[in-house]
Amino acid sequence: MVPLGPVVVFGASNFPFAYSTAGGDTACALAAGCPVIVKGHPAHAGTSEIVAGIILQAVQQLNLPEGVFAHVQGASFEVGKALVTHPYTKAVGFTGSYGGGKALFDWANQRKEPIPVFAEMGSINPVWLLPGKLQTAAADIARMYAGSITLGVGQFCTNPGLIIGIEGEPLQQFITALGQEIKQIAPGTMLHPGIAKAYAEKRRLRYRSKR
Repeated sequence: MVPLGPVVVFGASNFPFAYSTAGGDTACALAAGCPVIVKGHPAHAGTSEIVAGIILQAVQQLNLPEGVFAHVQGASFEVGKALVTHPYTKAVGFTGSYGGGKALFDWANQRKEPIPVFAEMGSINPVWLLPGKLQTAAADIARMYAGSITLGVGQFCTNPGLIIGIEGEPLQQFITALGQEIKQIAPGTMLHPGIAKAYAEKRRLRYRSKR
């Protein structure tokens, strides 16, 4: 297999082991015969550095070509832009926010030679609530939904962020039960200051728009 060229993988802010330095994007790129450059996420720079060191040890032990894996750090957007727009880069892997992924996508498509960006950037995950089910299990569904949207302080990409229902008494019973369930859930600490700051800012803007 002829290597396609270097793939740049951006470490995710959540799940430092599953989606970041040694995550699925890195494994898939290496399996396809592509060298990988990982940009560690600043929220867990130390963890990313340790994992990168383990990968480099494995590269040496397996007698793989030198340079098949590289790891860089940097919180500046300019670092990411330089990696995406470099002419040797042939693809990008990203897991994170819509804003971050869209910026990478735009940079990749503004190149003289556009490259693909494989991005999971935010999710809504709609849930449909049908009146027949709500009539018999509104409280149970509210309990499950409350647990799902607050799992990991609401930071999971599986978080169901949109409810679609039909106006009526069953839906109102669900809304009331959901409010009661959420009030019983203790607050938690978000994964890193960046997420907490973004949440506070969006909450402030929404509060302003409702006034």
